[in-house]
Amino acid sequence: MVWCSSCARHVTGHRPYDSQLCCDRCGKVLEDHNFSTEATFVKNAAGQSQLSGNFVRTIQSEYGASRERLMEKAFDDMRQMKNALNIGESDEIVHVAKRFYGIAVARNFTKGRRTEQVQASCLYLACRQKSKPFLLIDFSNYLNINVYELGAVYLQLCQVLYIADESNVLKQVDPSIFLHKFTDRLLPGGNKKVCDTARDILASMKRDWITTGRKPSGLCGAALYISALTHGLKFSKSDIVKIVHICEATLMKRLIEFENTDSGSLTIEDFMARKKELHEGVAANLPNNGPKVSGMNEVLCKHKDTGKPFACGLCRSCYEEFMTISEGLEGGADPPAFQVAERERMVKASAEENSSVSIITAPC
Repeated sequence: MVWCSSCARHVTGHRPYDSQLCCDRCGKVLEDHNFSTEATFVKNAAGQSQLSGNFVRTIQSEYGASRERLMEKAFDDMRQMKNALNIGESDEIVHVAKRFYGIAVARNFTKGRRTEQVQASCLYLACRQKSKPFLLIDFSNYLNINVYELGAVYLQLCQVLYIADESNVLKQVDPSIFLHKFTDRLLPGGNKKVCDTARDILASMKRDWITTGRKPSGLCGAALYISALTHGLKFSKSDIVKIVHICEATLMKRLIEFENTDSGSLTIEDFMARKKELHEGVAANLPNNGPKVSGMNEVLCKHKDTGKPFACGLCRSCYEEFMTISEGLEGGADPPAFQVAERERMVKASAEENSSVSIITAPC
């Protein structure tokens, strides 16, 4: 029985052979598609029964039923992974990962690879895009596999999705987003003072170029270790190593690098006073209304269509992101490349000076 809006009642309907379904009372066309949800059989000339018609894929989606089941299972698996890693309560991150996974399936990326590794790579990529404080080693620990094995799948996925060189997706990770997570692991319930001091130490590392080319785990571990000792909390290096998933040698390298900076030789009182002075200086130099006055009129960032630069040759959004990542240009050491070039210049100048002195003092 089907509903006929013209007769305002349910009717049996009449469908001529391979034609449309019509009302048997008024003749109105009720269905213009010619398929049935039930399989029918007819007899051929030899008297054998055979299936009448052909199977067609679902009309609700452009994909078949098996593809829909595959995507639903992948969504459930990634949501279970999200819940196990405590990546928030919302499923927004899973929906983003599902779109990445759908593209990977369409490009046959899942063939020859373990499904859970591809799903973990998609979920980690979504975390990177949404600035979630999770590392690739968190997913490898959940899957009980080597982090380099999962990292290889992740890099291949980025190549397949054509985002390996896309700065909007794979932009530099700010190490400070991991501090709250590591602090909660070290001190159940969290400690705001320890976290704030660790953030200030990490900001000092940024100004001294220690964070350049280094993974966030070691940086956060060193900052958290120094901050905990500063507040009188006795934690060993092995405690920090277990929290941030690095080896003790890496932690020692980060501590030595911070010790060799000007901030590393200060007491906590001097360090906080210097931090306050730097923040006041940066706030005084920030452009308040309109672009900052400078001799540069060309926009050097990717937003070339913004007109005049806001500050330092960057648009407003890129300038604010630069200040967040680098903590500004003031109060820190020179870049490592500049320091190397300066040392080479000084050695060369000293050698030339010594050679000229030896020529002058040489006997006739």
